[in-house]
Amino acid sequence: MKKGKVAGGRAIVKALEAQGMELIFGYPGGANLPFYDELARAPFRQILARHEQGAAHMADAYARATGKVGVCTATSGPGATNLVTGIATAFMDSSALVAITGQVSRHLIGNDAFQEVDTTGITIPITKHNYLVQDGDELTRTIAEAFYLAGSGRPGPVLIDVPKDVFLEQCTPGDAEPPQLEGYRPTLKGHPGQIKRAAAIIKAAERPVIIVGGGIRSQVAYDALVTLAKSQDIPV
Repeated sequence: MKKGKVAGGRAIVKALEAQGMELIFGYPGGANLPFYDELARAPFRQILARHEQGAAHMADAYARATGKVGVCTATSGPGATNLVTGIATAFMDSSALVAITGQVSRHLIGNDAFQEVDTTGITIPITKHNYLVQDGDELTRTIAEAFYLAGSGRPGPVLIDVPKDVFLEQCTPGDAEPPQLEGYRPTLKGHPGQIKRAAAIIKAAERPVIIVGGGIRSQVAYDALVTLAKSQDIPV
Protein backbone atom coordinates (compact mmCIF):
# COMPACT_ATOMS: atom_id res chain seq x y z
CA MET A 1 0.00 0.00 0.00
CA LYS A 2 1.37 3.38 -1.00
CA LYS A 3 1.92 5.99 1.69
CA GLY A 4 -1.22 8.02 2.38
CA LYS A 5 -3.45 5.64 0.47
CA VAL A 6 -6.17 3.39 1.87
CA ALA A 7 -8.65 0.91 0.44
CA GLY A 8 -11.84 2.43 -0.97
CA GLY A 9 -13.92 0.81 1.75
CA ARG A 10 -11.72 2.40 4.39
CA ALA A 11 -12.01 5.78 2.66
CA ILE A 12 -15.80 5.52 2.88
CA VAL A 13 -15.63 4.70 6.60
CA LYS A 14 -13.40 7.73 7.21
CA ALA A 15 -15.74 9.93 5.16
CA LEU A 16 -18.77 8.70 7.11
CA GLU A 17 -16.94 9.33 10.37
CA ALA A 18 -16.19 12.89 9.21
CA GLN A 19 -19.94 13.40 8.72
CA GLY A 20 -20.53 12.49 12.38
CA MET A 21 -22.36 9.29 11.59
CA GLU A 22 -23.40 7.14 14.56
CA LEU A 23 -25.17 4.13 13.02
CA ILE A 24 -25.28 2.27 9.72
CA PHE A 25 -27.96 -0.29 8.90
CA GLY A 26 -27.37 -3.00 6.35
CA TYR A 27 -26.88 -6.54 5.15
CA PRO A 28 -23.67 -7.88 3.58
CA GLY A 29 -23.27 -9.62 0.25
CA GLY A 30 -20.62 -10.41 -2.31
CA ALA A 31 -20.24 -6.93 -3.80
CA ASN A 32 -20.09 -4.99 -0.52
CA LEU A 33 -18.09 -7.48 1.56
CA PRO A 34 -14.90 -5.38 1.24
CA PHE A 35 -16.87 -2.50 2.77
CA TYR A 36 -18.04 -4.72 5.63
CA ASP A 37 -14.43 -5.75 6.27
CA GLU A 38 -13.70 -2.07 6.95
CA LEU A 39 -16.92 -1.57 8.95
CA ALA A 40 -15.61 -4.10 11.46
CA ARG A 41 -12.99 -1.48 12.43
CA ALA A 42 -15.28 1.54 12.19
CA PRO A 43 -15.81 3.80 15.24
CA PHE A 44 -19.58 3.83 14.74
CA ARG A 45 -22.13 1.05 15.27
CA GLN A 46 -23.42 -1.18 12.51
CA ILE A 47 -26.86 -2.76 12.78
CA LEU A 48 -27.30 -6.05 10.91
CA ALA A 49 -30.80 -6.23 9.43
CA ARG A 50 -32.59 -9.48 8.62
CA HIS A 51 -33.37 -8.14 5.14
CA GLU A 52 -32.19 -5.18 3.07
CA GLN A 53 -35.66 -3.64 3.01
CA GLY A 54 -35.57 -3.55 6.80
CA ALA A 55 -32.21 -1.75 6.67
CA ALA A 56 -33.67 1.00 4.47
CA HIS A 57 -36.71 1.41 6.71
CA MET A 58 -34.51 1.53 9.83
CA ALA A 59 -32.31 4.22 8.29
CA ASP A 60 -35.47 6.15 7.38
CA ALA A 61 -36.81 5.81 10.92
CA TYR A 62 -33.46 6.92 12.37
CA ALA A 63 -33.57 10.06 10.21
CA ARG A 64 -37.12 10.85 11.32
CA ALA A 65 -36.36 10.28 15.01
CA THR A 66 -33.07 12.18 15.17
CA GLY A 67 -33.22 14.76 12.40
CA LYS A 68 -29.87 13.41 11.15
CA VAL A 69 -29.05 11.58 7.93
CA GLY A 70 -29.81 7.86 8.07
CA VAL A 71 -27.43 5.47 6.28
CA CYS A 72 -28.02 1.98 4.93
CA THR A 73 -26.01 -0.42 2.79
CA ALA A 74 -26.66 -3.48 0.65
CA THR A 75 -24.94 -5.59 -1.97
CA SER A 76 -25.52 -5.48 -5.71
CA GLY A 77 -28.46 -6.94 -7.65
CA PRO A 78 -31.19 -8.24 -5.34
CA GLY A 79 -29.60 -6.55 -2.34
CA ALA A 80 -29.90 -3.16 -4.01
CA THR A 81 -33.40 -3.76 -5.36
CA ASN A 82 -34.55 -4.83 -1.90
CA LEU A 83 -33.73 -1.30 -0.69
CA VAL A 84 -36.06 0.29 -3.23
CA THR A 85 -39.26 0.30 -1.15
CA GLY A 86 -37.49 1.94 1.79
CA ILE A 87 -35.80 4.49 -0.48
CA ALA A 88 -39.13 5.31 -2.13
CA THR A 89 -40.74 5.76 1.29
CA ALA A 90 -37.97 8.17 2.33
CA PHE A 91 -38.41 10.07 -0.93
CA MET A 92 -42.18 10.43 -0.56
CA ASP A 93 -41.91 11.41 3.12
CA SER A 94 -38.85 13.68 2.74
CA SER A 95 -36.46 11.74 4.98
CA ALA A 96 -32.72 12.39 4.74
CA LEU A 97 -31.18 9.04 3.79
CA VAL A 98 -27.96 7.89 2.13
CA ALA A 99 -27.90 4.39 0.64
CA ILE A 100 -24.53 2.82 -0.22
CA THR A 101 -24.87 -0.15 -2.56
CA GLY A 102 -22.31 -2.56 -3.88
CA GLN A 103 -21.99 -3.09 -7.62
CA VAL A 104 -20.13 -5.58 -9.80
CA SER A 105 -16.55 -4.65 -10.65
CA ARG A 106 -16.11 -1.92 -13.23
CA HIS A 107 -15.00 -4.17 -16.08
CA LEU A 108 -18.17 -6.27 -15.65
CA ILE A 109 -20.68 -3.41 -15.73
CA GLY A 110 -22.94 -3.69 -18.77
CA ASN A 111 -22.10 -7.36 -19.37
CA ASP A 112 -25.04 -8.97 -17.54
CA ALA A 113 -22.69 -10.14 -14.80
CA PHE A 114 -23.90 -12.16 -11.82
CA GLN A 115 -26.07 -9.95 -9.59
CA GLU A 116 -25.58 -6.93 -11.85
CA VAL A 117 -28.46 -4.46 -12.06
CA ASP A 118 -28.69 -0.83 -13.14
CA THR A 119 -29.10 0.47 -9.61
CA THR A 120 -28.71 4.14 -10.49
CA GLY A 121 -31.21 3.82 -13.34
CA ILE A 122 -33.76 2.10 -11.13
CA THR A 123 -33.52 4.72 -8.40
CA ILE A 124 -33.54 7.91 -10.50
CA PRO A 125 -37.28 8.53 -9.86
CA ILE A 126 -37.02 7.96 -6.09
CA THR A 127 -33.82 9.80 -5.13
CA LYS A 128 -32.75 13.43 -5.00
CA HIS A 129 -29.56 12.31 -6.72
CA ASN A 130 -27.49 9.18 -7.22
CA TYR A 131 -23.91 8.29 -8.09
CA LEU A 132 -22.00 5.44 -9.73
CA VAL A 133 -18.48 5.90 -8.39
CA GLN A 134 -15.84 4.95 -10.97
CA ASP A 135 -12.77 6.35 -9.20
CA GLY A 136 -11.79 5.64 -5.61
CA ASP A 137 -10.34 9.13 -5.24
CA GLU A 138 -13.89 10.48 -5.66
CA LEU A 139 -15.32 8.58 -2.67
CA THR A 140 -14.72 11.22 0.03
CA ARG A 141 -16.18 14.01 -2.09
CA THR A 142 -19.14 11.85 -3.10
CA ILE A 143 -19.99 10.99 0.52
CA ALA A 144 -19.80 14.67 1.52
CA GLU A 145 -22.04 15.68 -1.39
CA ALA A 146 -24.52 12.91 -0.65
CA PHE A 147 -24.93 13.96 2.98
CA TYR A 148 -25.31 17.60 1.96
CA LEU A 149 -27.91 16.82 -0.71
CA ALA A 150 -29.84 14.43 1.53
CA GLY A 151 -30.12 16.88 4.42
CA SER A 152 -30.44 20.27 2.71
CA GLY A 153 -33.51 21.94 1.25
CA ARG A 154 -36.32 19.43 1.17
CA PRO A 155 -34.65 16.30 2.66
CA GLY A 156 -34.62 13.07 0.71
CA PRO A 157 -32.62 9.97 -0.20
CA VAL A 158 -29.35 9.89 -2.14
CA LEU A 159 -27.83 6.65 -3.44
CA ILE A 160 -24.14 5.86 -3.96
CA ASP A 161 -23.39 2.78 -6.10
CA VAL A 162 -19.84 1.50 -5.56
CA PRO A 163 -18.28 -1.25 -7.72
CA LYS A 164 -16.59 -4.03 -5.77
CA ASP A 165 -13.15 -3.21 -7.17
CA VAL A 166 -13.56 0.43 -6.08
CA PHE A 167 -14.10 -0.77 -2.50
CA LEU A 168 -10.73 -2.55 -2.85
CA GLU A 169 -8.87 0.11 -4.85
CA GLN A 170 -6.06 1.98 -3.13
CA CYS A 171 -7.07 5.63 -3.11
CA THR A 172 -6.41 8.97 -1.45
CA PRO A 173 -9.14 9.73 1.13
CA GLY A 174 -9.16 13.50 0.63
CA ASP A 175 -10.68 16.18 2.86
CA ALA A 176 -14.39 16.17 3.66
CA GLU A 177 -14.85 19.85 2.84
CA PRO A 178 -18.33 21.36 2.45
CA PRO A 179 -19.31 20.71 -1.18
CA GLN A 180 -19.79 23.48 -3.70
CA LEU A 181 -22.43 22.24 -6.12
CA GLU A 182 -23.01 24.39 -9.17
CA GLY A 183 -26.68 24.75 -9.98
CA TYR A 184 -27.93 23.37 -6.65
CA ARG A 185 -29.60 26.18 -4.73
CA PRO A 186 -32.06 24.74 -2.22
CA THR A 187 -34.73 27.03 -0.82
CA LEU A 188 -33.89 27.47 2.86
CA LYS A 189 -36.13 30.40 3.81
CA GLY A 190 -39.81 31.17 3.43
CA HIS A 191 -40.97 33.56 0.73
CA PRO A 192 -42.02 36.87 2.40
CA GLY A 193 -44.83 37.52 -0.07
CA GLN A 194 -46.28 34.04 0.33
CA ILE A 195 -46.09 34.32 4.12
CA LYS A 196 -47.99 37.63 4.04
CA ARG A 197 -50.69 36.14 1.81
CA ALA A 198 -51.00 33.11 4.09
CA ALA A 199 -51.33 35.37 7.14
CA ALA A 200 -54.10 37.35 5.42
CA ILE A 201 -55.97 34.15 4.53
CA ILE A 202 -55.70 32.85 8.10
CA LYS A 203 -56.88 36.17 9.51
CA ALA A 204 -59.92 36.18 7.24
CA ALA A 205 -60.83 32.53 7.88
CA GLU A 206 -63.77 31.79 10.18
CA ARG A 207 -62.66 28.29 11.21
CA PRO A 208 -59.02 27.81 10.21
CA VAL A 209 -57.30 24.42 10.59
CA ILE A 210 -53.57 23.79 10.20
CA ILE A 211 -52.57 20.65 8.30
CA VAL A 212 -48.83 19.97 8.46
CA GLY A 213 -46.48 17.60 6.66
CA GLY A 214 -43.31 15.75 7.58
CA GLY A 215 -41.18 18.88 7.46
CA ILE A 216 -42.58 19.88 10.83
CA ARG A 217 -40.18 17.36 12.39
CA SER A 218 -37.59 20.13 12.33
CA GLN A 219 -37.35 21.53 15.87
CA VAL A 220 -37.40 25.09 14.56
CA ALA A 221 -40.51 24.43 12.48
CA TYR A 222 -42.20 22.61 15.37
CA ASP A 223 -41.66 25.48 17.80
CA ALA A 224 -42.94 27.99 15.24
CA LEU A 225 -46.04 25.87 14.63
CA VAL A 226 -46.82 25.65 18.35
CA THR A 227 -46.42 29.42 18.70
CA LEU A 228 -48.73 30.08 15.74
CA ALA A 229 -51.37 27.57 16.82
CA LYS A 230 -51.48 28.86 20.40
CA SER A 231 -51.42 32.55 19.55
CA GLN A 232 -54.22 32.23 16.98
CA ASP A 233 -56.11 29.42 18.76
CA ILE A 234 -56.03 27.21 15.65
CA PRO A 235 -56.33 23.39 15.86
CA VAL A 236 -53.60 21.31 14.19
